[in-house]
Amino acid sequence: MSGQGKGLEYGCGCGGIGRREFLAAAGLIAVRSLSANAAEKSTLVGRRKERATVRVAFLYPPSKTFADDPDGWWSWPGNEFDAEGRQKRYTAELRKIEKKLGMKVEVEDEPIATDEQVGRLKREIEAKRHDGLLLVMFYNRSLGHADAVLKAAEEAGVPVVFYVALGVKHGRVDMYRREGLYFIQSLDNFEMIEYGLRMINAKKRMSQARLLSITEAREPREGAEKFFGTTVRVIPFRQYADAFGEIKMDKTTRNWVKRIKDKAIEIRGVTDEALENAARAHFALLRLLERHEADGLTMNCLRRGMLKPCVSFSVLNNRLIPAACENDLPAMYTQLLGQLLLGRPGFQHNPCYETELNRYYASHCTCATQLHGPDGQACRYLLRRFAHSNEGSCAIQVFWNPGDAVTMVRYYPGKEPALDVYAGRVVKSHPMPPVAGCTTNVEIDITDRADACMVRGHHNLLFCGDEARKFRLFAQLYGIRLAETGYTHSLPVIPDKDL
Repeated sequence: MSGQGKGLEYGCGCGGIGRREFLAAAGLIAVRSLSANAAEKSTLVGRRKERATVRVAFLYPPSKTFADDPDGWWSWPGNEFDAEGRQKRYTAELRKIEKKLGMKVEVEDEPIATDEQVGRLKREIEAKRHDGLLLVMFYNRSLGHADAVLKAAEEAGVPVVFYVALGVKHGRVDMYRREGLYFIQSLDNFEMIEYGLRMINAKKRMSQARLLSITEAREPREGAEKFFGTTVRVIPFRQYADAFGEIKMDKTTRNWVKRIKDKAIEIRGVTDEALENAARAHFALLRLLERHEADGLTMNCLRRGMLKPCVSFSVLNNRLIPAACENDLPAMYTQLLGQLLLGRPGFQHNPCYETELNRYYASHCTCATQLHGPDGQACRYLLRRFAHSNEGSCAIQVFWNPGDAVTMVRYYPGKEPALDVYAGRVVKSHPMPPVAGCTTNVEIDITDRADACMVRGHHNLLFCGDEARKFRLFAQLYGIRLAETGYTHSLPVIPDKDL
């Protein structure tokens, strides 16, 4: 095992601390400065959230084409390149992205072309400290200006998306693959420009999120995760239990149960009482989210009898409201981050291994059904009794699509936060029994490690899609250490037929 992954083990037969100790320690690491102040004294008074703001600057000489440049032979991308027309097109696309992501994009009509303009932009970066900066370069000889702006942003701690909007730009670019900077050289790649802005927006929203931690605490208290600044409000379990008891079975709750039942391919051994209690759990959690103006939650949910929130957690994550099992705060941060970056829920799970086929098993009881996002195709599921107890509470078994690419992630908070990222592909979803484990069991082929047993971490989040690079880009942009447990970087092999 690589030394980079040291300290991230979980006791799964590969060494490490025990499960209860791990979760307890993770909770202590993840929340700092928890005071005994009443929960009403929030650090986010009124829940007023500022939109992420990104400053956009275009770099090129201010002429419609480069044909009137006396030194035009050196213009690159050529004398017929319509920089002003392309700026208008890019600005229109940025307005669409601004609306889609709910952020603020400040675009200057005048391009950056002189040392004086660079100086003004540098002073603006220092004074305003935007959440991010997008530089779009249309002219090869603007690179010196770009470097000066990048240096100013780095000194101000402002993350930058640097986009060279040319199919061809001669020269090295590896120096731009560095912390605090997402470098793109691609032709009209608005998808990745959007992702660059999405990363900045995600970081801003993480800093303004409030998450509930429902525990045995006697009194509410509040603190913040150190790196993201996410507020965690700890509330007593009795608030949930009281809200659960207050929920009545009426038209709204019965319609919720009907929708859950109607979409299931099978209902196996689940009583009407269990489904009614699943509804009470869901609407009790919604009431707490509204009461505390919170964006997501986690709770000590094991051994709660009919109060277990398994189905509700699945439904909340379908709606991109992060819900994490067993009061696992790092899992909750990972769920929120993944939802913001990808627009899809992740599957928090327990790990296991198939040693002879070199496969990985992800297993748990709260899997979302909208794994491809709220507007994507839903997965098939059945309703069944919770796997590990006999009180008859309801859980959900979700069937993943064989062949789908997946990305597995775990965020480790602390003095030096880290992100561990894995790529894989779905082999099959297993029936339960005989595979055992929790209700949903999905077998994964880990595609970027030689040995599936290299996977570390407990309650990792499994997301649909080949998105490992996107998480690594986020880590690079914000200086998060990549644990990369067992990961070996390599270049792709190009088949002869493609040469």
